[in-house]
Amino acid sequence: MERYYDIIRKAMVQLGHSEVIEDSEADIHFYNHISNWPRNKNTMVVKPTAPTAKHFAIDDWGYANDSKMAYEEPDWLNPFDYSLNLKTDRDYIQQLIKDKSNKWDDSILLKWRKPKIKIPEDHILVIGQMPDDETVHGFGFGDHTVKLKMIVNKLHGENVVIKLHPRYKNPVLVKKWEDAGHTVIDGYISIHDVLPKTRVAIVENSTAGIECMMHKVPIISYGFPEYHWITKKIQTLPQLKSDVRDLGWYSEKENEMFLHWYINRYLCKDVESVKSRIQNILWM
Repeated sequence: MERYYDIIRKAMVQLGHSEVIEDSEADIHFYNHISNWPRNKNTMVVKPTAPTAKHFAIDDWGYANDSKMAYEEPDWLNPFDYSLNLKTDRDYIQQLIKDKSNKWDDSILLKWRKPKIKIPEDHILVIGQMPDDETVHGFGFGDHTVKLKMIVNKLHGENVVIKLHPRYKNPVLVKKWEDAGHTVIDGYISIHDVLPKTRVAIVENSTAGIECMMHKVPIISYGFPEYHWITKKIQTLPQLKSDVRDLGWYSEKENEMFLHWYINRYLCKDVESVKSRIQNILWM
């Protein structure tokens, strides 16, 4: 599979640019996984992201909850863009679900497994991230694991499933949650095997929110993910219980509109989408 940096190189050549060795000679700089604060003009931040290993974001501010679209709402509520290729967009999303697509698709090391435990129906899904992930420890601030514990404690008595990041290991915490009656999923279990039984999901800044949108699962966010424009943003912990019980705040149509815009109009995956994105940034 062609890597994103090679795709960007080809796109830049087609846009009339040439690669230089000396940093001082460059009029556009590309970086991976950084925050462009203070804002340096003509700096592009590149970040591979969901829904597949082919997709990546290009932003002139940062990535994830530090991207420009996390601060300034983009023009995603466009009826024309939404209806333009609606059937094609819907079919594409369904194919991604069928394929259980994820941002590590091209990894030869990861072996996804079927869940060995029964996933309860109509559950509240609490999604964990790696505690040292920059989006929760650097961009976001505070201890992510502490936040997870507080959320799970607040939902005592509810039908809760906790899906930890596949690389995160904390057997003591897992046992504590299981002893409290919760279902805990760790290891390399595809979230696509979980979401069909999810009633509502709770995230901080996880890219798993994209898969939640694909499965039409309402999202409650307590961080500021770039997709927070279609989530229920909770300001305080006491707010959580009422929002998991009453989902009147959720709009399936807006969820779909944002998802189609994000995957098909915002993210890049080939030379043409990179050219369009770069030109859009430079003209803004």
